[in-house]
Amino acid sequence: MSPSSRVSDLDQLREALLQANSEFFITLSERRKLCIAIQEVKGSPGRFSHYDPEREKVVFEHFRPQMSSLSIRELLAFSLVMEDHALAMAPGSYPYWSQRYHLSSAPKDIHEMVNPLMLKVSHPDMFARLELTPEFHFLKDL
Repeated sequence: MSPSSRVSDLDQLREALLQANSEFFITLSERRKLCIAIQEVKGSPGRFSHYDPEREKVVFEHFRPQMSSLSIRELLAFSLVMEDHALAMAPGSYPYWSQRYHLSSAPKDIHEMVNPLMLKVSHPDMFARLELTPEFHFLKDL
């Protein structure tokens, strides 16, 4: 491969990456708007009032193949986006997984910051290692 064709290929790949990044940010913004609309319909502020673990498990099961192929950091990024969007209108209405409030043990690893149901579906071995507080122990039975 000649140097000029490598430069041309690199330019094309960089342009494709710019386009993918642009689409990513548009999708992220659209997702936030949809989450806010859902929260408005749900109404009722209060501790974890916007948290529906049964619904989340259904969604995560739907996306199991995609989530299982993600690195733990990519999974954490998606979990953080979900957490941020769920809390956009009503702080405290959704669990702060990233703060590890669901754990009874001291933090040990990055996977502990991921939504535990997301872990249960995509990486069951990591979920099994979580030491959940009594408040979130029910997640083991879902």
